[in-house]
Amino acid sequence: MRIALIAHDGMKTTMVDWVGRQYGELARHELVATESTGALLAERFGLAVEQVASGPLGGDQQIGAMIVDHRVDLMIFFWDPMGLHPHSPDVQALMRLAVLQDVPMALNPASADHVLRSLSTAGRPQGPEAVGGHRRTPSVRTDTAHRRTPAASPATASRPSAAPAAARRSPASRWTDTSASPSVPRRGARGVHGSGRTPTVPSER
Repeated sequence: MRIALIAHDGMKTTMVDWVGRQYGELARHELVATESTGALLAERFGLAVEQVASGPLGGDQQIGAMIVDHRVDLMIFFWDPMGLHPHSPDVQALMRLAVLQDVPMALNPASADHVLRSLSTAGRPQGPEAVGGHRRTPSVRTDTAHRRTPAASPATASRPSAAPAAARRSPASRWTDTSASPSVPRRGARGVHGSGRTPTVPSER
């Protein structure tokens, strides 16, 4: 990927700081820059930068021609919004060409980070689950999706069912059960067996 780097004089320090943070990624790509910006980056970081003319001297137009020829994939242009630039028509023409040719363009470090990251990771796997540059959604495991609840498991299904509530006897029913024959006290010579009392003689009155 070929990246164009441009910075106004008031934004040179910002460009140096940004390139220092993104050095590892930028070193993997082809770089082209206007003369003063390219010389500064080559001296500071030792990057191989193709240099065109200075911006006020036609460098912006040269990079615009590269955009028209589809030789620029990304343009990083840190322009100074507070400064006055004698070549402002050239700057506007350069931005217009980038828009017409649908070339990604970043005008500050925050947007440059996002654009560079998105273009650099496009088509590359993002992890062990990614295939062909496209992240796959986690697949649903069939053993968990169709897992039976404990109530429907064979172990619990084979257990004998509890007796109906109507057939259950309360603790009090054990004492009022009429199924067993009642015991009849036996009478003997001395009256009721085991009572220890003598039989009562009917009164003659």
